[in-house]
Amino acid sequence: MIGTLVAKDVKLFFRNRFFATVTGLALVLYLAIYFLLPLQTENSVGVAIHLEDPAASPEFRQRLAEEEDFTLFPSKDEMLAALEDTDDYFVGMSVPAAAAQAVARGESTTLQAFYAPDVPAEAKQVFHELLVFIANAVNPDLLARLAPIEETEFVLGHDLLGQPLSVRDRFLPLLLLAMVMTEVLGLGTLIVREIETGTARALLTGPLRLPTFLAAKIVTGLVLAMGQVVIVVLVTGKIVVSPLLLLTTLFLGSLLIVGMAFFIAAISRNNTSVLAWGTLTLILFLIPALSIMLPGLASGWMELVPSHYFADALHRVLNFQAGWADVARDLSLLAAAGPAALVIGGAVLRRRL
Repeated sequence: MIGTLVAKDVKLFFRNRFFATVTGLALVLYLAIYFLLPLQTENSVGVAIHLEDPAASPEFRQRLAEEEDFTLFPSKDEMLAALEDTDDYFVGMSVPAAAAQAVARGESTTLQAFYAPDVPAEAKQVFHELLVFIANAVNPDLLARLAPIEETEFVLGHDLLGQPLSVRDRFLPLLLLAMVMTEVLGLGTLIVREIETGTARALLTGPLRLPTFLAAKIVTGLVLAMGQVVIVVLVTGKIVVSPLLLLTTLFLGSLLIVGMAFFIAAISRNNTSVLAWGTLTLILFLIPALSIMLPGLASGWMELVPSHYFADALHRVLNFQAGWADVARDLSLLAAAGPAALVIGGAVLRRRL
């Protein structure tokens, strides 16, 4: 009986021209965007430097020349032009003769940094490291006296911030979550339509029982949610990373979204309400995945959104080859949140039926 209901729901879903068109076009569009995004990563940033003192220490100039990320310019104007007109540099510094002499004598001084247009705020944090390098190059003994403590960094687990990732890799978790969310909103529309037309009540007055009805809707939701994302991970080749772990993550995440679809269908009076509540839920659930693409957006409150653990697990598995132990916390919380959403959504939906 469940198989018959699922087949009916899938047919009704694709008979709807809107959902059928959106499903097909979205799959093609998402894949096109994925493959058009840049694959290469930027492992370094360029720094433009101008030394105003023509008689600056030859050793200092030699040290700057040995650093591949540093470029010396003969004039300040050329340095500024390179910052404005090219993408090779993100920050520039013109070191006055008086400043270099002051640092050499161990005195304090002020240096100005010039940033290229559209440099993100978090990138400007490296300015301090640039100053330390220059101070060390000009007067190593001075820096040794001022900062005798050497810093050593240890990264526990996968270095999610330090390891460079391409835009394409960061986009994939957001893409998969968006596809799951979009397809399951169609489930909410199907349920509301059956309630409006009286089909749901007619089915439940016969031999069909509510648990069987809800189980069929869960299977339908999983088919709709996982159908496209499985195609995407197959086409992109990501399925080979860790097939069982990846499919388990997608399954648990899809259960969570199906539960949300039940809840949305229960509180919606018509298709317009489904679209309104569904869009609000979609925006909220996509924010944690968006912070993967833009790490500067990450905030502690995002851990209160269940989709955070779905996106985080996908990010770790797809981009860092994480194992079961690495994502055990994410999967455990998803395994609890998914069934809880189904129970709550099913209970609210039952009262309407």
